Amino acid sequence: MGEGEPAPAPAADIKIFISGNSGSKEITNSQHRITMILKSLGISLQQVDISAPGTEEQRDIMRAGAKKKEGQRYALPPQIFNGEKYCGDYDDFDVANEDDELEEFLCIPRKTPKAVPINPEDEKKQEDAEKLPATEGAPTDAPATEAPVAEAPPAEEAPIDETVAA
Repeated sequence: MGEGEPAPAPAADIKIFISGNSGSKEITNSQHRITMILKSLGISLQQVDISAPGTEEQRDIMRAGAKKKEGQRYALPPQIFNGEKYCGDYDDFDVANEDDELEEFLCIPRKTPKAVPINPEDEKKQEDAEKLPATEGAPTDAPATEAPVAEAPPAEEAPIDETVAA
């Protein structure tokens, strides 16, 4: 590692509690999607299969720290933790991903800066300016002295010969 090279980032302690033999297609798809998204973003993770033999202690940790949905006896996988801190379930993960708040959700530093939203007032002014014709709204690239010249005579003055039209 040279002087100009940044120090490698410490490995994230993101744990995804999964079930390797779930009979639910929804759980299986959710687990796969979380893993796929995190890997595509280069976020290191550790999968903990709570259905494997000898992982009863990990299952109990997941159940104690995770939230269960209404009507469920226990919290079901996938559940996401950063170290010992509970982050959320698949629904929470999906919302954070769609809102570009995944790093905040996982409590890890952002790799890229978040896009700065436009001030709503500025956005409205910009939309209003775009709706106005060029002569009334914001200045255009062309000088204001140039105006379009109409060369065709008005429709009233042009004689219409109805016998020619067939």
